[in-house]
Amino acid sequence: MPQVTISTDDLVSVTTAAHLLGRPRITIYRWVEKDKIAAIKLGGVLFIPRNEVERLKKERG
Repeated sequence: MPQVTISTDDLVSVTTAAHLLGRPRITIYRWVEKDKIAAIKLGGVLFIPRNEVERLKKERG
C-alpha cells in the first residue's frame, strides 16, 4: 500500500465507516484484511481515512 499522510481529524472509526457505507462492521474489517480499504491502527484501534470512505461511496454509486 502507498504511504498516505493525513490528520487525525480525517479519520473515522470502523463503526462510523460501516454506518456511512451501509455495511456491517465485520465487512469493514474484512475489506481492511483484503486491502480493499486503507486503515490506520493507532493505539491498537483501527481507523479509516475519510477519503477512503468517500472513495468507496463513489464506487458503489
